[in-house]
Amino acid sequence: MFIKYFHRLSLPQKSSVVLFCRRAVSTVLPFIVLSLILLAISLSFGMAGGIDEYFTAFNHELPLLLVVYASLLYLMRPGIWRTLIAAVPILVLYLGMDLYYVYMHSIFKLDDLLLLPEGLTVSPIWVRGGVWLALFAWSAGFLILLRRRPRELVLPLLLLVIAVVPPITAFTAPKQFLKAAESQGLNVIPWSDRWTSASVGRATSLLLFAATKHKAMAELAMLPMVEDPERDPAVLKSTLHEARNIHILVLESFLDPERFKALKYKTPTAPPQFQALRKKMHIAESPVFGGGTAQAEFEVLCGVPALELYTSAEFNMLEGTRAPCLPSMLAEVGYRTVATQSYKPDFFNSEKAYRSLGFEETNFPTAFAGSRPTYLQYKDSEHYIFDGDLFSQNLLYVQKLITDGKPFLNYVLGVYGHLPHETDIARFPPKVEIVGVDKNSQTYLAIQQFYYRAEAVADYLKKLREIDPKSLILVTSDHLPPLDGGPKTYKNFGYTLTANDEYRQNIWLYDGPQHKKLAWPDHYYEYMDFILDILTEER
Repeated sequence: MFIKYFHRLSLPQKSSVVLFCRRAVSTVLPFIVLSLILLAISLSFGMAGGIDEYFTAFNHELPLLLVVYASLLYLMRPGIWRTLIAAVPILVLYLGMDLYYVYMHSIFKLDDLLLLPEGLTVSPIWVRGGVWLALFAWSAGFLILLRRRPRELVLPLLLLVIAVVPPITAFTAPKQFLKAAESQGLNVIPWSDRWTSASVGRATSLLLFAATKHKAMAELAMLPMVEDPERDPAVLKSTLHEARNIHILVLESFLDPERFKALKYKTPTAPPQFQALRKKMHIAESPVFGGGTAQAEFEVLCGVPALELYTSAEFNMLEGTRAPCLPSMLAEVGYRTVATQSYKPDFFNSEKAYRSLGFEETNFPTAFAGSRPTYLQYKDSEHYIFDGDLFSQNLLYVQKLITDGKPFLNYVLGVYGHLPHETDIARFPPKVEIVGVDKNSQTYLAIQQFYYRAEAVADYLKKLREIDPKSLILVTSDHLPPLDGGPKTYKNFGYTLTANDEYRQNIWLYDGPQHKKLAWPDHYYEYMDFILDILTEER
């Protein structure tokens, strides 16, 4: 009897303990699982060419991430779906930053979100649709599960307020934020964004980079305007020997297949007429890899490094006010400055940026030009205009410019060759037989495209030289394409144009007058001085 009585007494106590343990486990388990997943993402990508992971960095930002997770989690009603929906933004942050680094070889920063519209614009329709569908699905799921009683929202909203304090401080009080971070041993490593992210953590590095930029912007506003005497149009006018016409071509992802030493070609990678141009080929370093065309354009046309000190792309800061760049200087000494951008006017803020750089006239394809005047007839809004089609129309326009009798700058940006390397096989059947690469890969498609692009470039330069024999012609790529796996693909296929494990070295061609002491550019920001040296015969 006594044993039975004791057993009945102990049952409620045991059940309450078990219930408490179950609740504790169910409460803590989602946080443990999320932490392990984030750590697994960091470690796995670190071993596969992504950002490395240090446990000290993980410890720095894990508390903040868990507070964010808790705030989202408890804003929703209990259930398995809320654990997944609350985790999605954090998982996207970690996966996104590592994938961005793998393919672009650059650390993602908050300002890069400004480039998202451009990225979606140039993406296939299924990518755009997938992104919008994912955003809609997450938002719908969150709103459906959102708690309805105000008192149930107090704690999660308080947690959310705590979570947003660091980001808000980074933007509104960057100086104080950086000082507080420094007191905790968290600093931007000036020589490597990758090491910064690996050392302090993904989310923490985003805030550090944002605070550093906003601090720099505040300091920039306090600095006086400084005139550079070397950018004085009067100096250029007094030293200009002959007002030669200038042609600058910047081609999207114009890589050189011959540099892939691990690939074997049974047929030539380029037609015979292009092989002759290899004698005029040089190497220079682009500011970007895999994307960021506007950064390469900025260096080519303005003659200064694109450092991204104040925004993700210098073009995004330009609103139309004149800047002392090459087109502006040439316009001041009597040149007509004409740009042909073969994509959309809002691509990297091109329309305003070109006006700031000094272009008096910008031509866009008719598919995107709207009511803007343009010579470039192309009405297919779903595909990039082929280089050869772009060049043939540009040649006709150049003839018109020559007839007008005024010296001119003819700047052309070609976007054919952008990822994905979609090709009209009926018009451009494969010409290059390659051993060692999958025929469905981006690498294979890019090499096939290069054959026809090289043919178009050679034909264009030949005809351009015939109609404008004394002109100065410069052809360069904006950057190397990411292909199938970013820098890892280039390393696996033995691409020889590399420095410090970076794949920013690009081929460029020059056809025009030369001088004995001519210094060949090693960086894109040296092109402007190179051109001015030729125009003035180094005076």
